[in-house]
Amino acid sequence: MDNELIKEKLAEASHNDEITCAECFAVAEELGIPVDGFAQILTKMDIKIIKCQLGCF
Repeated sequence: MDNELIKEKLAEASHNDEITCAECFAVAEELGIPVDGFAQILTKMDIKIIKCQLGCF
């Protein structure tokens, strides 16, 4: 997976370095990345998960 594409999609979906749980699931699905792996990417990029629905992140 292209890191630049991931960064671009996250920049589009996030707001002030925050992203909602639902937006995380949507971006991960769009990019074909498993949610557990996606959480690690968000952590590395210092993007905070907000409004988490199930405590997945």
